[in-house]
Amino acid sequence: MPRPAKTMSEKVIKVDHAGENGAVNIYRAQVIGARLTARDLVSDIRENQTHEQRHRRLFAEQLQRWNVRRCISYHVCGIGGFALGLLTGFMGRQAIHATTYAVESVVLEHLRHQLDFLRNANEDAFHCVAAIIADEQKHHDSAVTRLQQSQALNKLLVFVVKVSTEGVIRFGMR
Repeated sequence: MPRPAKTMSEKVIKVDHAGENGAVNIYRAQVIGARLTARDLVSDIRENQTHEQRHRRLFAEQLQRWNVRRCISYHVCGIGGFALGLLTGFMGRQAIHATTYAVESVVLEHLRHQLDFLRNANEDAFHCVAAIIADEQKHHDSAVTRLQQSQALNKLLVFVVKVSTEGVIRFGMR
């Protein structure tokens, strides 16, 4: 039976695992909406989803090696991610880009802080986090170049998604 996380390094990985579940489900649901609103984005969204599935698997494998159970927010992240993805997928191209930009902005900031901490705390956890940064940066950069940030709705959506993402991370770290 997996045990609760005891160290900060274990908590970081279990929260990252839950976050990746949220990301997988954002993209899974966005594909549904994008088929109607932005067909040309479907392959990009699926590629991002594949990256997030790989990240989720990487963190799950580390949790298994440590015999640490997943985060209490794992399913909340999945359900919330799916709802967000479905909504923004049906809202269209700019909402899809705004969501990716907002989520990845928060995630990248957290990952960089995690690397600073994990560098001297836990080599395995450090390598897990380091392994995903390039993909997350690619998602962010692709979205930011396509996002029309001056649109009021996009600004609002970015704000709401950033605050929500930050809240979920903080909840998971409790």
